[in-house]
Amino acid sequence: MAAIKNITLGILYGLWDSIRGMTLVLHIDDEVNRQNAELEQRQLRRNDKDRYERARRSPSPVPSSAAAMIREEYAKQAEENADERSLQKMLSKKTAAAKEEQPQGEKKIAKKLFKCCMLNGGFTWLSIVLFESALLPTLKFCLTIFYGAQSETLPVVWGWLHPILSLLFGMMWVLPIFMLSKIVSSLWFADIANAAYRVRKGRPQLIPGISKLVADFLFSMVVQMLFLVQSMLVNLVPVKYVGSTLCFVHLCLLYSLYSFEYKWFNMGWELHRRLTYIEKNWPYFFGFGIPLTVLTNLSSSVIVSSCIFSIFFPLFILSGNEAKPIVDTTEISLRLFSPVVFISNLCFGGNPWSKANRLSAMQRQQFELQQRQRLLQRDEQLLKQRKQQYVQQQRLQQEQQMRRERSHSRSHTPQLGGPHRYAQAPVFDAGRVRDSSASSTHSSTSPSLSRPPPYYGSTLRGAAPLVPTPVPGAPKAPLTPPVIRQETGPDDWNL
Repeated sequence: MAAIKNITLGILYGLWDSIRGMTLVLHIDDEVNRQNAELEQRQLRRNDKDRYERARRSPSPVPSSAAAMIREEYAKQAEENADERSLQKMLSKKTAAAKEEQPQGEKKIAKKLFKCCMLNGGFTWLSIVLFESALLPTLKFCLTIFYGAQSETLPVVWGWLHPILSLLFGMMWVLPIFMLSKIVSSLWFADIANAAYRVRKGRPQLIPGISKLVADFLFSMVVQMLFLVQSMLVNLVPVKYVGSTLCFVHLCLLYSLYSFEYKWFNMGWELHRRLTYIEKNWPYFFGFGIPLTVLTNLSSSVIVSSCIFSIFFPLFILSGNEAKPIVDTTEISLRLFSPVVFISNLCFGGNPWSKANRLSAMQRQQFELQQRQRLLQRDEQLLKQRKQQYVQQQRLQQEQQMRRERSHSRSHTPQLGGPHRYAQAPVFDAGRVRDSSASSTHSSTSPSLSRPPPYYGSTLRGAAPLVPTPVPGAPKAPLTPPVIRQETGPDDWNL
């Protein structure tokens, strides 16, 4: 019983909000003008503050300017106290006063609503009514007079003429005007919705990203078209009153989506969030869409119904922007949009059987958060690895720099006593050895030349060579040059 009561209250509140919100058109322009006037006053205050600061920084006015101000005051007092007046001065005063008067705020939203009514009701709907109610009966009356009321050819001629005229009128006049009115009305609807949203909520917060914005718009159009087709198919249910009732419910929810979509779009809500919100709180939105559904069902003609919809739809945009939906009226979610979302996913190449599409809205958000956390962890790991690589590179560079400095310091250390630190062995002279060997073979009287070569130390690798030093106080042997003898004998040729 409590559930039925909550559902009923939700429907009634939605119906009341849809009707009450239409009164916003009476004072929304005043609020817009008031906000604009406040913005202008703030701008003027800022300008005055800037002028005051500039005046404080600038020097005091010169005497000439002060004298000019005093002269102007005296001239005004003289004009006010004068005994006569001129026509030219009177006209100039009137024009100045007219300029000083602030113009009244324009009724922009009201004008756009009136234009919507004139375009959709005055041109399209009125032309259809005049064609069907005035032109066709007048033409039939003229044919009746020409052929006679009891003529047998009159029904045949009228049977051919009526559908041909209706087809030509629809293709040449109604369809172009209808398409043009739809395009122009959609632009005016967007302006009305944005103006109403700025009055109540402030600056719109659109969906971030142009690609997401375009994708949401296209997907929303496909879903709405498929849902309209679904409502027509549901109306074909052969059970009495069941098909028409289901079709009525579908249209109420669809018109509520139309009315609130501008507001939710400016709030940055994506399509799946909008549809989920309607499915969970369907009693309120069903009640909200009842008046517009009843008005559009007054005529069986599709074009006339669309004209009625275009006339009254701006008022429901204002109602949707003004309304505060009642939530949690029932725990039963009416998933009427799920079939069309499934088909739309197939049309756009999505995988409706994937895990992400089968999850609910909350679970889908959790899934997205988990994916983001994984991406963040992966990015953190990559950053750590790059940091470690950078530290290692810095260490290697420091070690190489230190090695270079050490090698440079070693190469610049001072040397003691020449290029070698220790005494080196004498250099082997092949010419000298040859001369000494020749002299030793031909002279036996020089015992000093047959001495063994001096010992220069160990031949071990790495051992320092030993250099013989003379005993202190011992007599030094005389240095006699070697005697070189020339060989003479029987081998000589004496010619």
